[in-house]
Amino acid sequence: MTVKRAIGHTRGRTVNGDARYRRRFRTTRLIAGFMAGSAVAFGVFTIVFGIVAESQRIHGFHNVVVAALLLVLSAPPAFAIARRPDRSDAPLMTLTVLSVAALITMAAGLTIDPFTLPFVVFTGVLWTVRPSKEPTGHHERPSWGLLLLVVAGAVPLIVYALGQAELQRTLAGDEHSRFFHWVEASFYTTGILFLGLLSALRPVSHRMAGFSAGLGLIIFGLAAMFLGGYASSVSAPWSWLALTGGLAFIWLGAREGVVSRARHVPDWAVRSTTVFHRPRRARERT
Repeated sequence: MTVKRAIGHTRGRTVNGDARYRRRFRTTRLIAGFMAGSAVAFGVFTIVFGIVAESQRIHGFHNVVVAALLLVLSAPPAFAIARRPDRSDAPLMTLTVLSVAALITMAAGLTIDPFTLPFVVFTGVLWTVRPSKEPTGHHERPSWGLLLLVVAGAVPLIVYALGQAELQRTLAGDEHSRFFHWVEASFYTTGILFLGLLSALRPVSHRMAGFSAGLGLIIFGLAAMFLGGYASSVSAPWSWLALTGGLAFIWLGAREGVVSRARHVPDWAVRSTTVFHRPRRARERT
């Protein structure tokens, strides 16, 4: 006799709660929950410590970048996986492109960031233990508007990321290098670029990635405006471009989601609307 337990649903189908599935479900939730909790804890600590500690004043811009990297880019997809391990495909893809960005920037900076590497390892573990194996979003069409914004922002973001990675390589004895600030600034902008590209290719499945990319760019621009004289900050024209680009990306991503939902109205809804708006005599004959 088979005992079934409704742990979750995958695309409208009740999942058979056998022991192996339950084990994968709980393991995925545990790892993702640990990742999300750690990101929030260290993000909040970075903000508070950066404000309270006098020694952190010179790291003002870096602390904003690190906090946003944890709270805006990393924590939301990890929370989404912990909340619904049986529908982890989209948020896990978000963590994956962030992991790729981290590996690229660590390689460019010739530095292994001990705060980032565990994040990459846990993401790889999640791919092996997750209960859901179904891909999502293959029917989607790319958003050419979002893709155009990504292409427009790619050059300055890449130039900035490469410059920060070079500083991590060449300023080995620098205080910022000892805190891995240069490589994390490089990681931040590369992660924004990769999340934006992911959202542009699949705007519906990866709305969260698009919102995180836009918000991350807005925070980068605002931080540069108020902390212009700090290490890793950019000049006023670039900060305004980052702010404007982030706002445009969020607006266009939200608009793309509305258009996509309207484009995929279920057949039953169309039939119901048609019947409801028929003339009274026509409905009576039906």
